[in-house]
Amino acid sequence: METNRFLAVAIVIAATLSAAPAGAQDVASGKDLFEHRCNFCHYAVPGKDYVGPSLFGVFGRHIGRKPGYHYSKAGLAADLVFDEATLDRWITSPRGVVPGTKMPYQGVKTPEHRADIIAYLKTLH
Repeated sequence: METNRFLAVAIVIAATLSAAPAGAQDVASGKDLFEHRCNFCHYAVPGKDYVGPSLFGVFGRHIGRKPGYHYSKAGLAADLVFDEATLDRWITSPRGVVPGTKMPYQGVKTPEHRADIIAYLKTLH
């Protein structure tokens, strides 16, 4: 009986240690999510705008400041930088961050999905 309990505890500990840490970001998942949710309007290559601006180099960029893309007045007036916190809020609800933005996207509601997309965006430089 004691051996079975020890074995059960050992299995739980091993599973816990091998699991990804809470809040871990998965770049491969983020790329897949980007391709299925964002790629309808955004490209991930330098200088290639589409309906929305290219998201290559978006991490650390000021909202509304990518040269060559025509932003809404609200986007141009926004004084924010796309860091992790701002991207998380933006991907949740673009219009909640910048009311009047022309981005009609409804947002990604799952925190893990947003974290993965952000992890992928951070690789685009």
